[in-house]
Amino acid sequence: MAGDFFPKSFRNLKAWLTNLKERIMTDGAACGQSPAQVTSDADLVDTLLTVVSNAESKETESLEASGTARTAIKNTNTPLRGMLNRYRTATGFTQGMADAWQISSHETEYDMSNHSPTITAKARPAMVEIGGKKPGFTSMDIQARVDGTEEWVTIGVKVNHLPFIDSRPSANGKPEKREYRGLGYDGDQQVGQPSPIVTAVWGL
Repeated sequence: MAGDFFPKSFRNLKAWLTNLKERIMTDGAACGQSPAQVTSDADLVDTLLTVVSNAESKETESLEASGTARTAIKNTNTPLRGMLNRYRTATGFTQGMADAWQISSHETEYDMSNHSPTITAKARPAMVEIGGKKPGFTSMDIQARVDGTEEWVTIGVKVNHLPFIDSRPSANGKPEKREYRGLGYDGDQQVGQPSPIVTAVWGL
């Protein structure tokens, strides 16, 4: 069965619609279409192109904003913690204040023989965005494999911050179903169990 020519991702759909509109304007008359029909057909394509372009732009903005926020969090983490510790050790600062400020420390113990990180995988244009949590772990490796294969490939080593982006192209340039898992670390030691496997289709 032949594949559908209608692209799935917003980025590919935007490019396809842009070309389609140009071809209608160029070839419409040669295909026996009246000028009014050519204009109407181009307007139909343009209606969809407008909303797709807007969606594609906002997806890009979201990824860029996420990256900017992650960098800001990393750069301000130490001074922010220092400032909060100054309050926590100040005369007059109480446990009630700590609870109200939501800065109380609560140690959680994990059974590392069974504990594992959790990850999510979401298809984005030309990439897969890996999210998740790693409570009890200092970092984790991100591993991937093509669905139906056995060998895991480590694509992220001791990742501290998520999301992690898998932008590797597929072997043949076509959509590819991929599996992902995370392996938790305590310092330099890999501990616990692999995360549950999640899947996403690259290239849609």
